[in-house]
Amino acid sequence: MGPALISLPVKPLKKKFLDIRFLKSEFLRKIREQLDVAAKGTYILNRDFDTMSRLVSRLQDEIEHNNAMIKFCLDRREDKLSFQVLKELKKGGFGFMKQVEELEEHVYLCLVTINRARALVIKEISTFA
Repeated sequence: MGPALISLPVKPLKKKFLDIRFLKSEFLRKIREQLDVAAKGTYILNRDFDTMSRLVSRLQDEIEHNNAMIKFCLDRREDKLSFQVLKELKKGGFGFMKQVEELEEHVYLCLVTINRARALVIKEISTFA
C-alpha cells in the first residue's frame, strides 16, 4: 500500500485542498461582511430607539409637571398666583407641541431607517443565496 500512496499525484490533491480552503475563506468572508452590515444596522437602530426613549421621557416629565401645576391651580382657586400659573401653562403649550413634533419626526426617521435596514438584509440574503 505504501508504494501506491507514493505514486499518487500530489499536485492535483494539493490544488483541490487549496480550492476547498479558498471556498471556505470566501464563504467566511461573506458571512463576516453580512455580520458587519447587521451589526451596523443594529447599532443605528439601538441609538434611534434610545433617542426616542429619551424624547418620550421628556414628554412624560412635561405632562407630569403640567398636571401638578393644574392640580395646584385647582386647589387654590381664587388665588392671583393660580392665574399666573395658568398663563405660563398656556405659553408652555407651544414648547410641548414642539416636543411632540420632534418625537413624531424622530419616529418617522426611525421607521425609514428600519425599512432601509430591512432592504439591506434582503439584499444581503439574496446575494448570498
